[in-house]
Amino acid sequence: MSNEIPIWRIKYHPKNLNQVCGREEVKETLNHIIQQRNFPHLLFVGLSGVGKTMIAQLFSKEFLEKNYDSNFKLVYANVPLSDEERKQARSEAYVSKSKIGSIAGRRITTPAFIQTRVKPFVQLKVLGDAPFKILVVKNFEVLGVDQQGFRRLMEKYGTNCRMILITNKISSIINPIISRCQIILISRVKLEDFKKLIVYIAKKESLNISEESIEILYKISEGKISRAIDLLQLSSVSGNNIDIENLYENSQKFHNDLIRSLLMVAFKGDFPKTRELARKIISNYKYNVHEFYNLILNEINKLPLSKFARTNLINLIADSDFRALDGRDNDIQISALLSKICLFSEYI
Repeated sequence: MSNEIPIWRIKYHPKNLNQVCGREEVKETLNHIIQQRNFPHLLFVGLSGVGKTMIAQLFSKEFLEKNYDSNFKLVYANVPLSDEERKQARSEAYVSKSKIGSIAGRRITTPAFIQTRVKPFVQLKVLGDAPFKILVVKNFEVLGVDQQGFRRLMEKYGTNCRMILITNKISSIINPIISRCQIILISRVKLEDFKKLIVYIAKKESLNISEESIEILYKISEGKISRAIDLLQLSSVSGNNIDIENLYENSQKFHNDLIRSLLMVAFKGDFPKTRELARKIISNYKYNVHEFYNLILNEINKLPLSKFARTNLINLIADSDFRALDGRDNDIQISALLSKICLFSEYI
């Protein structure tokens, strides 16, 4: 194992679009846009963990070139506003009567997320010789009814800033947004392309892995490259020979350790720490909300709990999982579940 960069998924992270594993049609489309030096707003659609955000960042970097740092911004729609941002939004929601103009004395109804995280960036003029700025909004579907406010922003500042919206659920995006974007579908990497990447990494790290083991790794990781590389690195700790049994064992241990540590913190009643840890797990390992609930359920079934405690915890998980089906805010549902587990810890 190389000691230069201990985390392999960082070490083998693509440096440009051409290094992205598979997705040839997507890369061809984006490279054509780079050559044309112009594009409409984009909507990236695909399953969680397939690399939508990574591709958006690499594309933006190649498009903006030397102007990337000053003209690019990535925001997460599912990350709640901080206390400072909420305070800022409230202070800017009312225009003093002493101001000149028709809006004097009026209340601004712009959603707080747009007011604090988006508007300040899109309003600023382009720096350097870039044709426009690029704003990437991840988990865009979480905005819900606030998408209408975002649509007005796209129309008003579209010449100054192009937007790349990223979503797992196109059904949760309103039609006025969809009609203003070029849709780019980003699928899970194909097995053949996955094999080439794993063989390359195995050769670099002096690992022995069979074609059958690579196929099992593809299934375990569900084709999500970052998760597959993490599992491959974890399996390499016990030796250079990566076999099927080793992969399954480390995969199970990997999931169990993460979720068990989360539950242990929740059972202590520490909600802020539990929520922070859950967000890190979901962000780092690209779990969707249903995968996350299943992992918690599997771990609860293994813990030495009373029948009363186990039954109530399963009911809490089932209720949260049901609510996630209709496109409600996943972060709120996960936070609500964890808060209930923290409260229920008093009976465990």
